Amino acid sequence: MPSLHVLFLLMTTMTVSYLPNPSISDTESFIYGGCSQMKYPPSSPYESNLNSLLTSLVNSATFSSYNNFTITSPQDGSSAPVYGLFQCRGDLSSPDCSRCVSRAVSQLGVLCNGASGGAIQLQGCLVKYDNSTFLGVEDKTVVLKKCGVGTPEYDSDMVARRDAVLAGMASGEGSTGWGGRGGCRGYRSVWGI
Repeated sequence: MPSLHVLFLLMTTMTVSYLPNPSISDTESFIYGGCSQMKYPPSSPYESNLNSLLTSLVNSATFSSYNNFTITSPQDGSSAPVYGLFQCRGDLSSPDCSRCVSRAVSQLGVLCNGASGGAIQLQGCLVKYDNSTFLGVEDKTVVLKKCGVGTPEYDSDMVARRDAVLAGMASGEGSTGWGGRGGCRGYRSVWGI
C-alpha cells in the first residue's frame, strides 16, 4: 500500500523535525566569565597579537590539555605583548578539550570584545588572556563572595559575619580549611580543572 508507506514517511519526518536540538555538551556549559576594564584600540598591534594568541590556543588544544603563550611583535618601535593560557579538565579527550577551548575562545570574543584582558571558564576548560603576565602571580580577582541565600534587603550584620569568615580563611586561620562565625560558614580550597 503506497499510502501507508507515505503516511509512515510523513510521520517519521514530523517526529524527527520536532525532536529538540541537541544541547551544548556538559563540558561546554558556562561557569564564569570576566573582562578587564581596560580596552585596546581597534586595529592596534595588541589586537593583532591577541588574535594570534587566541588562534594559537585553539590550535594547541588539539594535541594538549594545557598550554600558555606570549605573543609579541614589535610594530612602530613598540611592543604590545599579550599573555594567555588554556587548561582542560584532565578527564577530557583531546577532541573534547579542543571543542571546549574553541567554544571558550568564541565566547570570549563576544563577552570581552575590545577588552585587554579576559577569562572564561566552561565546565571543561579555562581560557585566559591579558596584557600583563599572570603566570605565577596570585589572582586576587573576586569571582564570588557570597554566604548563604541572598535577601532583597541589605543585612549589614550578615555581611560583617561573611567578611569575618572570609578574612579568617584568607589569613590561614585554622588548619582544617573550615571557618565560621555567627551562622556563616566557609570552606577554603585550592583547585584546578
